Amino acid sequence: MTGWRDRLRGDPVPWLLEPDTDQPAVRYFTLRDILGWGEDDARVREARAAVMSTGPVPAILAARKPEGYWVKPGPGYSPKYIGSVWQVIFLAQLGADGSDPAVRAACEYVLSHTVAGHGGLTVNGKPSHFIHCLAGNLAAALLDLGLRGDPRLQAALEWQARVITGIGMAGFDSKGTVER
Repeated sequence: MTGWRDRLRGDPVPWLLEPDTDQPAVRYFTLRDILGWGEDDARVREARAAVMSTGPVPAILAARKPEGYWVKPGPGYSPKYIGSVWQVIFLAQLGADGSDPAVRAACEYVLSHTVAGHGGLTVNGKPSHFIHCLAGNLAAALLDLGLRGDPRLQAALEWQARVITGIGMAGFDSKGTVER
């Protein structure tokens, strides 16, 4: 069995490891995900520090309003791609350090404004405005940024799983099939 590297004409890893102040996350993710080095490795920590000090992550954090949101207050779906929800998703995708106080505050703001009374993540507090793909991407970002143990996120993930499978929802049996 051959690996993905065997299919290439050359080894891309040296190129991916080159320092890049425009996209420092490339080096960070290469060290962590391709080479498999742990977060405690000095080179990984250095690459993560570069993510937090150069490139898009500090620019995204600098655009955040003092009250905690981007563009306008509230759940933050809109304006699309520049609202608060999107910025948190981008922070995670760009390798932001979830232990950074500004990143934690951004996650807290978004989480406190997107969990609806029914427990799921929503764009305006109503179950009818639940967008599966957005909720999934936001939940993945919050997990990547270190909120795995947050009870609000756990409840939102459980609610989303029930909505998708039907298990535990009115009209569905324990296997997720429609009761007749």
